[in-house]
Amino acid sequence: MKNYSKGINSEKVNNVFCIIPARDEEEGIERALTGLLSGSGLSKSNFIVVNNASKDQTSDIVKQMGFFSMNCHQIGYGSACLVALDWIKQANLQPDYILFCDADGSDDPSDIQKLIRVIQETGADLVIGSRTIGVVEKGALSPIQIFGNALTCFLILIFFRRKFSDMGPLRIIKYSSILQLQMEDPTWGWNIEMHVKALQFGFDIREISVNYRKRFAGVSKISGTLSMSLRVGIKILYTFFRLLLFRVHR
Repeated sequence: MKNYSKGINSEKVNNVFCIIPARDEEEGIERALTGLLSGSGLSKSNFIVVNNASKDQTSDIVKQMGFFSMNCHQIGYGSACLVALDWIKQANLQPDYILFCDADGSDDPSDIQKLIRVIQETGADLVIGSRTIGVVEKGALSPIQIFGNALTCFLILIFFRRKFSDMGPLRIIKYSSILQLQMEDPTWGWNIEMHVKALQFGFDIREISVNYRKRFAGVSKISGTLSMSLRVGIKILYTFFRLLLFRVHR
């Protein structure tokens, strides 16, 4: 197996934007961002932290740390990502890659280097970090999350004849490719929308192992309660079959 953690093209690293949606993460975001800065190989200028209608001090902490921060008043992971992408477009910036990372400290910063290395070396459109084939800290993934991922991957195997192991949030995509996808989902269907549309467009999608840890603090917005987990699961299934019925065109 190739070592994807070394030999990164520094010029390409400078042309990556890492989008981090953050909602009510005041207890752990300083530790998470500090870890990302020290372990990802990226500088502060590579990060865009989107404050997603937080009711706590998340936004203030991010600004005090000197990270570029934006506000998204509409609650939803996809909404936060769309705000950042719209800003990049309106600012007429042309990054090579867009990276997505969580704000709760669950992602291993060193895996970011692996993702960048793979997309540089292979020329893939989309590289997804799979927690399932990586090392997962005990309790980091709830049983519902494990089941939901397995079900979604099974549906992709049935309908697209492609085998994947996870819908992990840590992922990197070419900027030109994400523009082509015309992403729309404002909430929890964001990752599956990206995945299914990329398959429909015939994109080169790669999957690599990443590590996954327990969030540093607080409760997951997705799997924190049974009712929320069910809502998220229904939304993901709805998004999947909607995209199958109303197929995107190349």
